Amino acid sequence: MSDNAVRLRFTNTAILTILLVLTLTGLYGLMWPMPGWMFDLHRISAWGLVALLPWKFLIAAVSLKRRTSRFFTKALSILLAVWAIFVFALALYWTWQAGPEQLWWYTAAISWHWYLALSLLVPFGIHVWQKWPRPRRNDLFSRRAALKVMGVGAASFALWGLSEAISAFRADPSRPIRSTGSRESGSFTGLNFPVTMMVGEGKTRLEPANWVLQVHGPAVRRPLSLSYDAVMSRKAVERIATLDCTNGWFTTQVWRGLSLEDLMLEAGVKQSHKAVILRAVSGYSAYLLPQEARDTLLGTHVGDQVFDHWHGFPLRAVVPSRRGWQWVKWLVEIEII
Repeated sequence: MSDNAVRLRFTNTAILTILLVLTLTGLYGLMWPMPGWMFDLHRISAWGLVALLPWKFLIAAVSLKRRTSRFFTKALSILLAVWAIFVFALALYWTWQAGPEQLWWYTAAISWHWYLALSLLVPFGIHVWQKWPRPRRNDLFSRRAALKVMGVGAASFALWGLSEAISAFRADPSRPIRSTGSRESGSFTGLNFPVTMMVGEGKTRLEPANWVLQVHGPAVRRPLSLSYDAVMSRKAVERIATLDCTNGWFTTQVWRGLSLEDLMLEAGVKQSHKAVILRAVSGYSAYLLPQEARDTLLGTHVGDQVFDHWHGFPLRAVVPSRRGWQWVKWLVEIEII
């Protein structure tokens, strides 16, 4: 068994493993803002790829010289490499605050990072299917393999520590950074925090006289239909919660509105319900687990201010356990299944 073959299988298997960790932690981070160690694992894993680059470059150089390799396969390999480096560069650009936060089409660099990272999954899957060698037991479970893993791990931690030091040095004290990488914006200032939305959202302006909130579904014994006046006349509760947007900012506010748990009790929701669907007037929706729904507020105010249209008037979800894109605005329907 040649050293080149062993190096090839170990390196590619290590890269594949790290990319799986990056994918799982990245997807987790798009849904939930906590726990912080998940984001550190994501960043450390990314530096693991950097530690493996010297070996991967040697493998790629040998592969590209082979005349038997198809042009499409070579082109895809090169494209994937450039693409992955660019995705990593965007993360460093954001973390080290190397330039303006907003890049193309007024979208934050961190958003482009995960847009492009997700778009890598399909071509990378094709590449793995075509090129990845099947590892052997001795490639992974041997003294030499253990030393390689420890070396890559040590390099990953060292590079991550250096990156964190650079990030701390360049940080703006007036804008604290959360473990998610988001920067503080407009906390405890009422409506003075950023507005982001999905494509097509916000086109319909809801008027209090015509707006109705429907609470229904297979798990509801007593469906509810609440007007704006009915919502505003009910007992309001306040909650301090942080909206952490995947567009790279977070804001901590005092939110006021109705407890979703209280509304579910009034509607006679069955204990066996599996999920709660929050739906906007546009049809945009978010699915919450029962525990998450119990902690959710149906917000009417932020601070002492009623929401304006772009912040979700007349009703928006305040879901402390989720990232901002699931704090559904312009709520018209709650379905419980």
